[in-house]
Amino acid sequence: MNPTQKQQLPVTLLVLASAFSPLAMTACVPALPAIGAEFNLPLSTVQFAISIYLLGLALAQPIHGVLADRYGRRPILLWGFAVFTLASLACALSGTMLWFAVFRLVQATGIATATVVTRAMFRDTFNIDDSARYTAYLAGGMGVATMLAPALSGYLIETSGWRMSFYAMTGLAFVVLIRLLSMLPETRQQGKTAENAFEKMRADFNNLIKSRLFWGYTLIYGFVNAAFFTFLTSAPLYFADHLFTGPTLFGVYIGSMAFAYICGSLIGSMIIRLHGSERTLRLGLCGTFSSAGLILLTLWSFPVSVFTIVSPFLLLFAFTALVNPPSMAGAIAHHPDKAGTAAGISNSMSMAIGALAAVIASLVYNGNILSLYLPVVISIALSVLSYLLLVGCQINYLKKVA
Repeated sequence: MNPTQKQQLPVTLLVLASAFSPLAMTACVPALPAIGAEFNLPLSTVQFAISIYLLGLALAQPIHGVLADRYGRRPILLWGFAVFTLASLACALSGTMLWFAVFRLVQATGIATATVVTRAMFRDTFNIDDSARYTAYLAGGMGVATMLAPALSGYLIETSGWRMSFYAMTGLAFVVLIRLLSMLPETRQQGKTAENAFEKMRADFNNLIKSRLFWGYTLIYGFVNAAFFTFLTSAPLYFADHLFTGPTLFGVYIGSMAFAYICGSLIGSMIIRLHGSERTLRLGLCGTFSSAGLILLTLWSFPVSVFTIVSPFLLLFAFTALVNPPSMAGAIAHHPDKAGTAAGISNSMSMAIGALAAVIASLVYNGNILSLYLPVVISIALSVLSYLLLVGCQINYLKKVA
């Protein structure tokens, strides 16, 4: 890809499009009580709208990756975003919980294209370091959406009802879709046609499964994000039962951690520019491992308080933002001919790791602070171990061969 084509890639627009994935997930959370009240259902039933959305993302991402490799990045992203826009409107118009859940699944299936195709387009257009740097912007944009969406959605729900948050989402998505139609180029290399498509897809899967680097980077990305999922699973209960923190104040604490993640993403992009993606990844892993140690040290050295919990976690999630972009870029960097497939599978596997870790954390948690911390610390330790066993040795081997 020549420099002119690089300049044509609308990075800001792609970051904005990808931000709709966490936006649609977190914006729904404040609406759950109102939805349950309207449909006369308990909150435990209405929470299914979150689970089915995550299920749709996990199942659709590998499929979209394969389709993007076969048919091109532009048509798959446009199709997916159009489906998301229409499904968002359908959610707002739903008359029963069943139809709302169905359209949430369709909504997730559509927006699943965004992150997968964006990662593939970055790999098509840039080298590994630049791809990681722009992925840092992508992670930062998703962090902003995670931080702002619940508050904005909550305001709309309080003033105009829960359906208004989905109408607003539809309007924003439609504007972005129009911009994508006019600005989005095709970055897939020409010549990757549909001939023997099934055989090629099977060969791509086999090659990825055998790749130590693919699995190494994917496991790093999955385990380091599992730390956040395990914390988010048990922390609301601990804060409410032991620190007497209500939902609003706890939301502020989570928002501060999202802000730390955003700052880490911006700093990470600068470090990648100066020192490359691999050094940034190692720095991030060292930082997350040290932060996990600091979490345990504060437990043993100080009385438990909001400050002693939130402070080390701010540091942990800031360093997490240094790990994610290089690991996301690394998972597809060595497979440029199947970047879409690699991005889809790595995204789906990472979500599966996070979901499984959250389930384990909920089973382990017993109200004790140590049961809140241990799943987080173990997740970070597994991410470092994944690097040492699967990535670090392989990178050194490739350097010797070269």
